[in-house]
Amino acid sequence: MRMTTEPLPETTRLLHIGLPKTGSTALQHAAMTQRLRLREEGVVYPGKAENHHRGLSWLAGLKVDYLKDPVPRAPWWRALDRELGRFPGHRALLSFEMTCTTDAAGAAATVDAVGAQGDRPVHVVLVMRNLGGFVPSYWQESLKRGKTRTLDEYLRRALADPAAVASSGAFHRRDGMGLIERWAGVVGPENLSVIVLEKEHPTRLLDTFENLLALPAGILHEAEPRGVEANRGMTPAEAALVLKLNRMILAKWKAPEDEHRALVFKGAVNRLLANREPTAAEGRLMIPHWAADACAEAGFLLAESVREAGVRVVGDLAELERTAKYTEEDVSVPPEQIPFDVALESLLGMYAGATGWDASHKKMIRRGPTAEELTEQLAGAKEEIARLTAELRELRATKSRGGRYRALLRAGLRR
Repeated sequence: MRMTTEPLPETTRLLHIGLPKTGSTALQHAAMTQRLRLREEGVVYPGKAENHHRGLSWLAGLKVDYLKDPVPRAPWWRALDRELGRFPGHRALLSFEMTCTTDAAGAAATVDAVGAQGDRPVHVVLVMRNLGGFVPSYWQESLKRGKTRTLDEYLRRALADPAAVASSGAFHRRDGMGLIERWAGVVGPENLSVIVLEKEHPTRLLDTFENLLALPAGILHEAEPRGVEANRGMTPAEAALVLKLNRMILAKWKAPEDEHRALVFKGAVNRLLANREPTAAEGRLMIPHWAADACAEAGFLLAESVREAGVRVVGDLAELERTAKYTEEDVSVPPEQIPFDVALESLLGMYAGATGWDASHKKMIRRGPTAEELTEQLAGAKEEIARLTAELRELRATKSRGGRYRALLRAGLRR
């Protein structure tokens, strides 16, 4: 089903803020792969990276946890902003799925900067899915980052308050507002679109972005992500293995987080997701009955907040209220055995990570700064040179004025 969303006005900057685990990787991979073609069609996807994690983190005030120094830096955004400025007549797309986790002040600062302090229109897109699938999916993401809660423990904490689901950080109320209220209050309901994902309409996400950006039909579908970029979910056995690794390596052995990231996340997990094609017999992660009911209640409240805000909606909000499939089994009990290839691929991935290779063992991992980081460093150096040059000119001017004053004073004394 091809949606008929009207294109946004020319020069609009389309800001995709999340939610995570709603097809963000597919959208970002497509935009990165088609970056030059998008520009030919009048759409700028700035930068060289797959998404705009760093630049938007600076604007939203979000830490970049995987870096040794997690504090975001201004040059990250300035590099993107300069590129946007070179194409004043183009539409633009910026995407980072965790932008939605900021507070009201961060949302306002982000929209202000993306919109060039009011010179460019900004339209915000938020993608949603049924919480019965979203919450356990985000639990898997927490495992990649080294968390040690079981699915049951995670669900009980995340669903304790249906009005503020504690999963991904997007539904917080630390500023007294809900997710939709926060962003609609910044850009106005007419400039906020909510896309609801449904299995019956698998192309809705990319179709909608193509329509909003006035792109040719299918251009974003041509770059289908493969391997680890496809970002498939883990099976129960894979998740159980990663959870056990986290508890041993981080919780018990107290290993540094960067080592865990290299060996488990970038090593074992990435190789599992890239190289394995799970069988139907392995099943998929399912939530318990009590959690399905809690997710449906939270989904109803979320759908109501969208209706009350009066924002644009693509899809059926009833999908958020639907009770997800569930299991009567105890999800806190791990499987007794794991498939042989799960163990093999995870060991190969950890070996690759330990010896300086990527998970596929096809290329060495760069130990020095990336091209994007070097570009940012160069931009920062240029700004510092410009600042010091201006100070030097001012100092010279001050000295010159002082010299003229002293010459006049001596002339007056001679008289």
